Amino acid sequence: MNLPSVLVVAIEPWREDGTAHTLKDIFSCWDASRVSLIYTRSGLPYTDAASRFFQISENEVLNNLIKPWKSVGKEVNNSVKIDEELTKDEDARYAKAHKHHSMVLTLCREFVWMLGHWRGRALNQFVQDINPDLLFIPIFPTVYMGWIQRYAIRKTKKPFVCYLADDNYSYDSCKGVLSYLHRFWLRKNVRWLSIHCSKMFVIVEKEKEDTDKMFGTNSVILTKAIDFSNRPYNPHPLNNPIRFVYTGSLIIGRDKTMAMIADAINRVNKEAGEVKARFDIFSGDEPVAEVMGHLNNGACKHRGFLQRCEVDRVQSEADVVVFAEALEGKDSNIARLSFSTKITDYLANGKCILAVGKKDIAPIDYFERNDSAIIAYNEEDIYKQVSRIVKSPELVSEYGKKAYDCAMRNHEKQTVNNRFIETMCNVVSK
Repeated sequence: MNLPSVLVVAIEPWREDGTAHTLKDIFSCWDASRVSLIYTRSGLPYTDAASRFFQISENEVLNNLIKPWKSVGKEVNNSVKIDEELTKDEDARYAKAHKHHSMVLTLCREFVWMLGHWRGRALNQFVQDINPDLLFIPIFPTVYMGWIQRYAIRKTKKPFVCYLADDNYSYDSCKGVLSYLHRFWLRKNVRWLSIHCSKMFVIVEKEKEDTDKMFGTNSVILTKAIDFSNRPYNPHPLNNPIRFVYTGSLIIGRDKTMAMIADAINRVNKEAGEVKARFDIFSGDEPVAEVMGHLNNGACKHRGFLQRCEVDRVQSEADVVVFAEALEGKDSNIARLSFSTKITDYLANGKCILAVGKKDIAPIDYFERNDSAIIAYNEEDIYKQVSRIVKSPELVSEYGKKAYDCAMRNHEKQTVNNRFIETMCNVVSK
């Protein structure tokens, strides 16, 4: 099949050895010679999912404000090597803003991009040379990405599709005046892109319902594709005591949820008079001392950062993998329309999932619709479900099989890829 040429406008360079795989994985089914990427980080790409790359580095944009004669933006090639010196300042800024949820830093970044001279001859020449058949526009929670994307759309005058994988429109997760101000600013781009796109992709059913109602779209669900051709379901032999495992970040309120789970496991063990379950938390995030006291107590242990190469092994050895979001405050709304690719991996691996979160967020809604996880909506539910698992350990294999079957129904690679290709080709043909 002669696939259309696609220009993707995103933040991260695509790297096989990186952590941001979602977009690269989506285009793994495409002809790489027909895929180009404009991105805004300082790192270099290393992928066989695209053939041409244009970098508008944030460091260059920042330097341009001080030295306006310095050019911004250039075409780059695949590179195996990661230049840590090139990216460390930028990575530090992102890490600081992320760790402290700093809206001041976020707004400063937006102003840097607003004032920087990234709209230049090099970018125009790249877009003209590519002359794509359509553009693929992921919607990000940053205003500047909307500016860059709309600029590319205007220059190409070609149809575009959007990909919305988070709630980047509502005010539900906003905290403080600056957060509301930024969201107000962001919504203008999100609305324009959503209304003018030829097709909207979303990541989960609840988000489809919400997005279609809000913008009048008829969105298509596009989720992570899993190859099951050599991936049969293998029942997991139960550990004694039953092993609960969490691997991931402890930001935006997840640390408090972990503390609730740890307390529930210790409570169940105390009532049983012996250690029936244990809980290992693997995360590079270190919560405050009060929360850490709950995580390092009894049969529960915060084990620190886990190397990427070790994640699959640790999860495979677990009886129950934990998916958790915040249960209180504005943090509990951040995942309202999100769907972590981690969920797809849990399902495809046939793992029993303990899912903790508010009833109205997309991941919990997904688990409910598919009966693919043991769900807790609040602190008391967490205790009840942990107790239920300990008293009826056969639930581990039962929900492991339910998870695997759910993944087969919703994430089978050929089905997902065919839907994506057909939708993209239909946009071009019209």
